[in-house]
Order: sequence, then C-alpha cells, then structure tokens
Amino acid sequence: MGQSTPTTTMALDTFEHRYAQFRSELHPREQTTFDRLVEAARRHSNAINRRPHLDFERPVMLAMLMEAMRELDDTRARLHKTHEQLQEACRALAEAGMMRRRPRRLTAQEMGKLGQARIDAG
Repeated sequence: MGQSTPTTTMALDTFEHRYAQFRSELHPREQTTFDRLVEAARRHSNAINRRPHLDFERPVMLAMLMEAMRELDDTRARLHKTHEQLQEACRALAEAGMMRRRPRRLTAQEMGKLGQARIDAG
C-alpha cells in the first residue's frame, strides 16, 4: 500500500509540535499572538492543502502572514476613517466657534505662573 498524504490538520498539528519549544520561550502575550496566528492558518486550510508534499511549513507561514497583513490592513483602514472623523469634528467645532485652531500665545508672566498655586498665609 502507498503512503497517504497527511491532512492539513495533521500538518498543522505537526507544525505546532515542532514549534512548541519556540512558543514556550515567548512572553505569554507573544504566545497568545503565536496561537492566534496558528488558528488563522487553520482558517486557510484549503490553500495549505495544496502545499507541496514535502514542505508544509511554508504554506502555513504564508497563511499566518496573510492573516496578519489582512488584520493590519483592516486596522489601517479603521485608523484612517477615525482620523478623517476627528478632522471633521475639529472643523465643525472650529466653525461653531467652540474651538480655536491654535491656542493664543501666553505671555512670559503667564508662563511663569503655570502650575503654581497660590498659598495664602493665614
């Protein structure tokens, strides 16, 4: 009988086993990140299943990188949208006279008083 090709699940389990020592040396927060990346790779099992027979680690790592890049792209898009909303809110506040674009310059005397409290001798 011929040797069967391992399933993607088996390949990912082997990957986790091979990198268990590496994972154990990571900070707990990084271990969580590593686990999330492996889980992300599992979501790409169909693509990993098309891997070359002898090298299953490369497709696993590529799936992890793709998932991380997707998450990074999503975060960048949310950040850009938030930045635009913040700029729009600042413009609206400035137009309503509720916000100055630049604070007025303080005099030297005012600068000297910053952070000082007056203590009355009683």
